[in-house]
Amino acid sequence: MTASGAGMGQGEQNLALDMQLSRDVTIAVCSAMQSTFDVEITPGPFEVGKGMVSLVGDVSGVIGLVQDELEGTMILCLTFDTVRDILPRIVGNSIAVTHEMTVDAVGEITNMIFGQIKTELNGRGYGLKLGIPSVVTGRGHFVSQFHRGPYMIIPFYLEGQLFQVHIVVYGKREVEN
Repeated sequence: MTASGAGMGQGEQNLALDMQLSRDVTIAVCSAMQSTFDVEITPGPFEVGKGMVSLVGDVSGVIGLVQDELEGTMILCLTFDTVRDILPRIVGNSIAVTHEMTVDAVGEITNMIFGQIKTELNGRGYGLKLGIPSVVTGRGHFVSQFHRGPYMIIPFYLEGQLFQVHIVVYGKREVEN
């Protein structure tokens, strides 16, 4: 799915929720998790759809994305258990994993993953800009998008535990009308 490309910056490609983006996201997630936590991640098949989706998790990294005529959000949604299982790999088993450490870790990994995606896409002419990541926490929280634009969800598994990347985009003209 692609949002309208009318009025795009000269030479700028429009972001599409397709196999290539899924591949870029998968590479970024697997690379960041491997290099940071020395863990193997198994990606699942991506899903593309339209409408409202609510992700359920305990801690989510949220970052805005912007092109000239396109806006959207990228979300990394995990459980506390998943983060608490992998965090000792970098801080050591003798240190108790705190809520603050979990939030910091998710903020950092969100920035690493989506920064890598931005670098890859901009190398191919997308002109993508990212906002500053925010982290939302709360056991069993819902992350809902308020617009009904096209979305992509990519599930990942770490030792049987599910976490997801959710990307939603919409044309700026759709919002203004």
